[in-house]
Amino acid sequence: EIAIIEPRDEHYYQPKWTMVGGLGLDVKSTGRPMGTVLPVGVDWIKEGCQTFQPEKNSITLSNGQTVEYDVLVVAAGLQQNFDGIKGLAETIGQNGVASIYSYQYSPKVWENIQNIKGGRAIFTSPSTPVNCGGAPQKIAYLAEAAWRGTGARPSINIEYFTPSPAVFACSYYAQALAPMMMRKGIKANLKSNLVEVDGRNKLATFEREGGEIYTLDFDFLHVTPPMSAPSFFKDSGLTNAAGFMDVDKQTCQHTKYENIFSLGDCSSLPTSKTYSAVSSQAPVVVHNIQAMLKEKPREVTATYGGYTACPILTGDNKLMLAEFNGYTMEPAQTFWPLDQRKPILPFYLMKRFVFEEVYWHFMPIGRWYGSRTIFEPPIKHKEFSAAPEEASAAPVMPFERHFLQGKIQLNEAGHGTSHGVRGDSGSLHPSLFGIETPPVPGNISLCGSLPAEVVKALAPRYKGWLYLNPENHPDFHKDAIKAAGCDLVNIHLPGGYSGGTPTHEHAVELLKAMKTLPRPLMVQCTSGNRSGAALMLWLSKKLGRSVEAASLLAQDMELRFFHCSVCGPVWDWLSQEIGDIPSSFRQQEDTGYTLEQYFDTQGSSTFTYLVGCNETGEALLIDPVLGMEDRDLTKIAERGLNLKYIVNTHCHADHVTASAAIKKKLPEVKTMIAKDSGAEADIYLSDGDKIQIGKYALEALATPGHTSGCMSFHLVGPGDPLAVFTGDALLIRGCGRTDFQQGSAEQLYDSIHNKIFTLPERTKVFPGHDYRGRNISTVREEKHFNPRLNKGKDEFIKIMANLNLPKPALIDTALPANLKDGKTD
Repeated sequence: EIAIIEPRDEHYYQPKWTMVGGLGLDVKSTGRPMGTVLPVGVDWIKEGCQTFQPEKNSITLSNGQTVEYDVLVVAAGLQQNFDGIKGLAETIGQNGVASIYSYQYSPKVWENIQNIKGGRAIFTSPSTPVNCGGAPQKIAYLAEAAWRGTGARPSINIEYFTPSPAVFACSYYAQALAPMMMRKGIKANLKSNLVEVDGRNKLATFEREGGEIYTLDFDFLHVTPPMSAPSFFKDSGLTNAAGFMDVDKQTCQHTKYENIFSLGDCSSLPTSKTYSAVSSQAPVVVHNIQAMLKEKPREVTATYGGYTACPILTGDNKLMLAEFNGYTMEPAQTFWPLDQRKPILPFYLMKRFVFEEVYWHFMPIGRWYGSRTIFEPPIKHKEFSAAPEEASAAPVMPFERHFLQGKIQLNEAGHGTSHGVRGDSGSLHPSLFGIETPPVPGNISLCGSLPAEVVKALAPRYKGWLYLNPENHPDFHKDAIKAAGCDLVNIHLPGGYSGGTPTHEHAVELLKAMKTLPRPLMVQCTSGNRSGAALMLWLSKKLGRSVEAASLLAQDMELRFFHCSVCGPVWDWLSQEIGDIPSSFRQQEDTGYTLEQYFDTQGSSTFTYLVGCNETGEALLIDPVLGMEDRDLTKIAERGLNLKYIVNTHCHADHVTASAAIKKKLPEVKTMIAKDSGAEADIYLSDGDKIQIGKYALEALATPGHTSGCMSFHLVGPGDPLAVFTGDALLIRGCGRTDFQQGSAEQLYDSIHNKIFTLPERTKVFPGHDYRGRNISTVREEKHFNPRLNKGKDEFIKIMANLNLPKPALIDTALPANLKDGKTD
């Protein structure tokens, strides 16, 4: 299991803040909801870290909860200390003082650049490590270019202050930057550190090396604040004297605790703290963790050599791409024979348009490797410790060399036709061979036919292998699969390009195999089509999906069989096996609780849910519909349960609740609704309340936005049911409207992202309605595939404002009745 501890709601592409301040870009475009950028298949613990207990292999969260770990990776970044300079915290963002090192203050930089007409402009760098050491001077160059554009440049004196003895740490690039600074008329003040700011009087005080103090007036002051490791590192026993996570500079492993690793800005790695450095450190950390977690743990030997890069915007749509080794301060240029000290337009275009896309789309899935781009680099090992034979670094083989040169030929299925694949599984790029690992529970990959050498290299990554062609198929390399230690099952599944039609017996065999085979699991056929169908059968039967829900997920995952022109028999077979169940859901596995879903056939498409404890017999109904109460009560009696509560997720406008009708028959039943709904009920609920039914409970989650009184309910209890009932807040690939009943698009977006999307990704989502027969989803699916909610908040608000939906047909009848707990008389 993998968990990420991250308290923030938003994730920011911070390198863009330089362009917000220097080019006037929209700061809102730099952020995305945290849930949309976290890796697929991990649990998000939305809390901060308070303390470490490395001797106990645990950490304490800000809410007091303790989390235990087998391996801990610390990548907490740097902390900006605006209070680290006297007077700065009181004046930042006003009085002509701003900084690109903040979402809040970076727009103020552009505002000041536009407004200043003359005087002195000061740009500073601190004496501490910073995010991207070139950024303090990048903004100076961009400002200088902007002032030339407005004609104000002749009236503005620009000065740059740094405590360092040179304008850049790597002398190779400093030799080019210092003259450029002079040509631009920017005065470089070396060995000078900003120590105090008087914003009201516009005075900046500096200290020169040796202790001399002097003060200058300013019209604009750009401050790079002092930075440090996060404050919660203090007293952890894990840091070096400077306060950074104390790790070996080669392996990124902690110097005292072997199951702790750190990378990025918060680590003690003595290199420039950049995004490029992290992308080179990450494969090393991954390789070393994998070595530790093997059945027979091995010495961590993979090493990071110090590579880092700083793209320095120099104005006029040009950029100097400074790549170097932060350990040796030697240049490490990728684009040889170009002299990367010369700023050019292509590098600017990479920074402006390419790096951001890489950041959002490749970094979160672990598929960006710095100067190697998307190609996983060969692992280097400690020279003083011979690496195990099978983990040794391999030379670049013809396959990789040809692919890098753009010469490899791919067939229509996306499979490589070149040979010479490296023999170790860690160097293979599965996507090149049409291999997919869909973002759904189960850790299952899908593929078509593969060359023998690819199977040999790939199989060690998997513990189970399901082969869907006949045993005598020429591309069935079972010896290589078995040699890798995989549990192998061969089931000939007809259909698709292989011809024939699958039967129910095939479905039974497949479900048995997919239930028992260990994970990670590879499912292989000829083209990948039937593999996708097998996955959908498994997911649908395991979760109880309707055909419509399965069809939607197949489309979202772009499974090939769903679009295949010859796979009609496979889809027909799959539909028949799943069964047409839009009107009901029953818990598919033996548990200690009952969970059933009923569909309103009268027209509102409302889902009603029965939840009960099998041991005590206590049960509740969620959102029962007037006219369907006899069915609901019959179901409850058939299950041997006793109805205790009726829970309404909100005051509905499209149907009348059956609360009053059921209470006439069962007066002892208590009704519940959110206190903020404005409706009548026996019991009013607030955020965090728990509704107990035997050993199980519904935890109330306030999720306003559709209406001001909307609530979702998280089922908790023995066996970790992993279910949430979302009412009209979150629907399958949609959400409730926000244009009446005190609705708010902004509030709904925050409710879903902060209350529902923070639940474990495997959590089943049971919506209040669906108009297309889809009955169930998961948190993971909605985070990744919901077309309204996988976007930023501003775009979501715009979408909701333009829905132009008609008024609910029954609102004039339903709303007054529901405000009275379903009383219609």
